[in-house]
Amino acid sequence: MALAILVVFLLLAFALPYMLYKPHPLQASATGTPRSGPTPLTVSFVGNASGGTGPVSFHWDFGDGTSSSEESPSHTYRFPGTYNATLAVSDLRGGLVSPAIQINSTTTRFDFRDNLTTANPDRFLRGIVRSAFIVEGRGNVSTYCSVHVNNFSVYQGDCASFTYMYKVKRSADTEARFDVNISVRRNATDSNVSMTLTGELSSTYQTTFGVHSVTVGVALDGRLDAAGPVGVASHVAYQFNLTAGSSITYTVEVDGGLLVNISANATITHKIEQRATTIIQGDCRSASAFTWVQQSDVPSLKGKVNVTLTYIASNPGSVAHVSLELSGSIQVVASRAH
Repeated sequence: MALAILVVFLLLAFALPYMLYKPHPLQASATGTPRSGPTPLTVSFVGNASGGTGPVSFHWDFGDGTSSSEESPSHTYRFPGTYNATLAVSDLRGGLVSPAIQINSTTTRFDFRDNLTTANPDRFLRGIVRSAFIVEGRGNVSTYCSVHVNNFSVYQGDCASFTYMYKVKRSADTEARFDVNISVRRNATDSNVSMTLTGELSSTYQTTFGVHSVTVGVALDGRLDAAGPVGVASHVAYQFNLTAGSSITYTVEVDGGLLVNISANATITHKIEQRATTIIQGDCRSASAFTWVQQSDVPSLKGKVNVTLTYIASNPGSVAHVSLELSGSIQVVASRAH
């Protein structure tokens, strides 16, 4: 009997503290400095955890497709954009995620302006660019515009306005250098033109534009996958008429690069977009554009691009005769007139 009482006493002596003890819930906090700056931007992250049960593990998601299991890592954002970094901590009972830390890796905008005349009909900009960039061209009348990257034509057209987004890989090509050559040429009449490049342009760029200015600290999110020409796998061509005010959209499923050629007997507008991101847009009589397409693990979104052509004319009875060519590893999913 005495032995049984002793055993019960010992069990209570050892078990009671564990029965009465209630561990503090797991809590976590995260900070990152600096939270904004020019690309490439190195951020020092600090993670803290308290309470919980047993060992605590850390998992940082930097918001750019990379991560770390360190408690307080540093990370370099090599491409401009807005990122949400989060810290997830876990113990033996569960886990939680700290509020996101917004990181703004900024870039620079370069603006160029000049007049194209008979005596001086051409202007150009050439320099080394690292990371994604956006080119925007404007003119009061139609001019010929072209963009070459590493001697590969990615955009050319007869237009008064256009926007072109060039994209690069976010992981492997962190030290990539792109030789960018942008040129404009006078057409039938003198014109006032402007050209804007938003991206990491080297300070040793060359230009014949007479007026140029620089704006630092510009937010740009041009991040999509891939960069560089590939062989053409298939080719489709369409010829059709667009009446004034009408549009047609081709939805194309692409695996990699897409080359678009447009020609018309009148000025039409064109737009190439994916997932609400406009890659190319502008007005033109003719245009040729190359773009890479972001892939997706979601079958319904996998590499789908919309190519929309619109004819805006003051004469309701006018008709534009249009030719459209699509080249690449493609499948035309649908076309829709509207």
